[in-house]
Amino acid sequence: MSSFKGIFGFNRVELKDLLISSIAIAIVVVWPRGFPTFNIGFFLHFIAALLTVGIAFIFHELAHRTVARHFGAWSEFRAWYEGLALAIFLKIILGFTFIAPGAVYIHKDYLKTKENGLISVAGPLTNIVLAVLFMILPIPAIYYSGYYVDISSYGYFVNIFLAMFNLLPIYPFDGSKVMRWNFLVWAVLFIPLIVLYFFV
Repeated sequence: MSSFKGIFGFNRVELKDLLISSIAIAIVVVWPRGFPTFNIGFFLHFIAALLTVGIAFIFHELAHRTVARHFGAWSEFRAWYEGLALAIFLKIILGFTFIAPGAVYIHKDYLKTKENGLISVAGPLTNIVLAVLFMILPIPAIYYSGYYVDISSYGYFVNIFLAMFNLLPIYPFDGSKVMRWNFLVWAVLFIPLIVLYFFV
């Protein structure tokens, strides 16, 4: 296990894995079935994905990691390179979006149910905060030569989706651990997210 300096410390392996995972996720999000036309539209959408999906993913994972370290656990992000390769392969061949970039690995001799619940809820809560920020901050859209990408709307819906998806009450998603700790907290977060994503 690598050592870390405080709850916010990084090492080079972790930084590399976060960067590669974020870039790979952005590629999978914007890549069509087969091979794209590498024009300005493709690159603008890639930048938008990096600024929205990439940020949503990084902050989600770092929230888990930071709270775990707060409770005295060893915690670091590791990319799943086989999963990233599979995601890119499936998108090129089938046009199917499958994203499994990696995870925060946590180790402690004993984690209380409440601690595990708080670690788990930290990621979706971070996505909710990011969704609100994307909604209220005056973030300029990307526009060039007829191509237009609304960063604010994109970032809002990406973060709402990630929060909702990760709060599904199915193991090993965050929702199963949050529900085990506190059903009310899970319901107060999950039900409004369902409404916001599907009906608003």
